[in-house]
Amino acid sequence: MKNSVIINVIGFYICWWLTIYGAVSKLYYIGPVATFIFIIIHLGKLTNHKKEDIFLLISFFLGLFIETLLLNLDIIIHKGILVKYNIAPFWSVSLWLCFATTLLHSFKWLSKRYLTSSLLGILSAPMIYFSMQSMDVVTFGADKIIVIIFTSFLWGLFFPLFIYISDRILES
Repeated sequence: MKNSVIINVIGFYICWWLTIYGAVSKLYYIGPVATFIFIIIHLGKLTNHKKEDIFLLISFFLGLFIETLLLNLDIIIHKGILVKYNIAPFWSVSLWLCFATTLLHSFKWLSKRYLTSSLLGILSAPMIYFSMQSMDVVTFGADKIIVIIFTSFLWGLFFPLFIYISDRILES
């Protein structure tokens, strides 16, 4: 059990950095490919992954919604190919998929802790987007205080929603 959590964390960070490297280098496919490979390996380690398959599919669409919303509200402007079609690029959505793989494993301790997950979302969102902005993979279309307020609000809602969905899927 402990080894699977360590592998989960290492896989997450490898995908995270490869995704950011790909976006910085304008090789936008690196992150989604690395994430796809990680998910295949990750799911291969599970004996019954049908519930996690469903969770990852839901996470893909929620991540796509969140990042596309930020893009279309001109709050976070992503670098990438799909941006010209007002769709969040898959490299940014792949980060949500990597994150989703941690919720049933590395972050399992957050199960049913919706207030804690909301606070983590509120506090971590600005740091994540500001770090991506400092690496020049996103730019801000709004004033920095608006970015902080809006991303904190969104993540304060969606982080516990991800936890709630993972709790419900595991219970079914």
